[in-house]
Amino acid sequence: MKPEVETLIVGAGISGIGAGIELLRRGNRSFTILEAASELGGTWRDNTYPGVAVDIPSVSYCFSFESGYRWSRQYATGAEIQRYVSHCAGKYGVSKHIRYHSRAVRCRFEPDRDMWTTQLGDGTHVTSRYVIAATGLFTQPVLPDIPGLEIFTGKAMHTARWDHDYDLASKRVAVIGTGATAVQVVPEIAPLVAQLSVFQRTPIWVGPRMDRPLSPHSRWSPRRFSVIRRLMRLLSESGLEFLTFSIVNYRRLPFVVRLVQRLVGAQMRRQVNDPVTADALMPRYGLGCKRPAISNRYLQTFNRRNVSLVTQPIDRICPKGIVTNDGRLHEVDAIILATGFLTTEQGNAPAVEVVGSDGVELGQFWSEHRRQAYAGVSVPGFPNFFLTAGPYSGGFNWFAMLEANLAHIMACIDVARARGVTRVEVRPEVHERYMQHMWQRGEGTVFKDRSCATANSYYLDRHRDASLPLPHTPWWRAIRGYWKGTEGYRFGATEGGRA
Repeated sequence: MKPEVETLIVGAGISGIGAGIELLRRGNRSFTILEAASELGGTWRDNTYPGVAVDIPSVSYCFSFESGYRWSRQYATGAEIQRYVSHCAGKYGVSKHIRYHSRAVRCRFEPDRDMWTTQLGDGTHVTSRYVIAATGLFTQPVLPDIPGLEIFTGKAMHTARWDHDYDLASKRVAVIGTGATAVQVVPEIAPLVAQLSVFQRTPIWVGPRMDRPLSPHSRWSPRRFSVIRRLMRLLSESGLEFLTFSIVNYRRLPFVVRLVQRLVGAQMRRQVNDPVTADALMPRYGLGCKRPAISNRYLQTFNRRNVSLVTQPIDRICPKGIVTNDGRLHEVDAIILATGFLTTEQGNAPAVEVVGSDGVELGQFWSEHRRQAYAGVSVPGFPNFFLTAGPYSGGFNWFAMLEANLAHIMACIDVARARGVTRVEVRPEVHERYMQHMWQRGEGTVFKDRSCATANSYYLDRHRDASLPLPHTPWWRAIRGYWKGTEGYRFGATEGGRA
């Protein structure tokens, strides 16, 4: 029995739309994209909090084949990125392949038929030859484990579930968390509220944001000249490559990170008037241990009379506000939870149960045997299944990582179609050699330095492996040819079940 579609893509965010575009560019039209929500966009659909924007220049934060979009700023806003993803889905014909209100809950491989059966939340099923998991990384908000949150009588909301009907004007507001989201939210709401209390567990490295408006009518607008866009993209990617190179080669070249750290640290201190507050905002862990942020306004916000930094740990939340462990009650009208998302935890990335050929669930396999995937894409025992952002495939630029991973995935599917076979699976011995190299390389990165012990970094998983970033630069991966993909795979049965 043939499957209903050749390829099933789970998730209609950037990764899912990108996968659909690549399938269509190769003439593969038998695919469906399952999306749980009522519109596409993923992270950029869900996150609409004040100040939401990307921290990668827009000339890089886009598909390489669709770089002429009319961005309004050097760093695009969240709403612009959402419009860009919709634009790409429509322009390249992916929109008609999306099936909305269709939440995938379980994918199971059927070895006797070399196909996947995916169960949806409404009890229906879809069969496919291949499954591409494109559920993203920042999709499931984390609510802090703080006693009493449920009895707070004011307004409480996570930044990923922003309530735009609630008016913060003249309110006493608490922001819990000082990660990349808080860096964007805090400067936006500070001028509106009566009092803003920012509760910090771990300070964050904050670099300068080289932002500026982009005029599409300018004589030298990048939108008008592809060669300028390519040059700007190359320069942007080179900067990110240098940052990645410094972090992953920390044990060999620690002075590079330390030099950048001193420069950023000095720039951070100069922005805060009160030396005590400035010192409290300075990280005690090394630059790169967790993803840094960029902002020209966040640190300066603490110079405002209506903004205070609270570094005492939170003891509990009561009906009127937040009680710190020194016994002080901070009365507030609203609590904003800038507490991030699930990342490497079981049940996320992919945000769906995946049961392989031996009846083993992928998340459980990772929980027991460390997170692992050949080239960040394939796992032994899970034939015809691909991850768009698996372990050890990440970089600072999601689009650069995604295009490399999709090239790898499409190469595997193309070869299988050309040979007329129905099973693609990474060879266990190839996967094992690759992962041993990844784990060995990981020991030399900044993430294994003692200075990272207090970073509370989402890069580190339950095994204390930094399994989100790649322990090489993305360009190294391209040079090594991992994007080609097929050399490490075996191709199985043909139509009809013969080996």
